[in-house]
Amino acid sequence: MNDKYASNEILEMAVKIEKDGRDFYGYLAKNIEDPGKKELFSYLQSQENQHVKDFERISKDIVDDVDPELWAEAKPYLESIVNGVIFPSYNEMVSKSKYMSTDEIADFAMSIEKETIVFYNEILDISKTEKVQEILKKIIHEELGHVRKLLEIKGEA
Repeated sequence: MNDKYASNEILEMAVKIEKDGRDFYGYLAKNIEDPGKKELFSYLQSQENQHVKDFERISKDIVDDVDPELWAEAKPYLESIVNGVIFPSYNEMVSKSKYMSTDEIADFAMSIEKETIVFYNEILDISKTEKVQEILKKIIHEELGHVRKLLEIKGEA
């Protein structure tokens, strides 16, 4: 197996997740009427955009980072996560959210954030270099913060 291809696949998966999240939160920020909730969704949008930049910044490092044997084991699972088996596409997220209350949207977004955390933990497990591991840990920590922000939207934080 080509190690660079595997690492590039991981990067593409992560960037897709973050871009879809960024776009979804942007859509919500534009369409939610409550100013406080609008602000929280705008904040989440900016965080997801920063994650896209973070993954682009480590793209060169991640190419040399992944253990090929572990990638062979993890790839089918990770692909199923990203390709809609677990993560809905941006269009699916928007379509579903149109029929949800704000609390239901927050629950829906939290479920996606939690799956994102699982995905990044899987990548963390197959990463070899400290630099990539540290950036992944930072992003995981921020994704946990997104769950807390979504709980604020529901009034549960």
